[in-house]
Amino acid sequence: MTTPDVHADFQAGQRWTYRTRPGEDTSTVLILRRDDEPTGTVLHVALDGLRLGNPHLRGGVQPQLGHAPVTADALRASVLELIQTGAPLPTDDSGYRQWREAADRGEAGVFTLTLAEILDLIGQAVVPAPVDGLFGKTNRR
Repeated sequence: MTTPDVHADFQAGQRWTYRTRPGEDTSTVLILRRDDEPTGTVLHVALDGLRLGNPHLRGGVQPQLGHAPVTADALRASVLELIQTGAPLPTDDSGYRQWREAADRGEAGVFTLTLAEILDLIGQAVVPAPVDGLFGKTNRR
């Protein structure tokens, strides 16, 4: 459809290709919502077509990420091509609502990393702790 430029006007319902992680070449990003905050634009996105390791799920693979708040600069650094406008948005906005409530209390942040970096970070966070505990200590005798 179109390629991004420095001043891409990101809007809800846009689906983009982006610089994916290896093995997730068909993954896309959907803009769920745009919040123009005093500190800058926050874009709320969902990603599909993932192979995100998650030992808490059956099969150990998470195929989508339902919500991530990112800066416009982070999204601009990630996207490649606009492939759809007016895409249907999910009806479940609980991830956004949780973020919004926390943001209103000053307790929520926004990712400034590229989408691939965000996924790598999440992947590292959900890896189970070593058997002997986080710091290699145990209460067993």
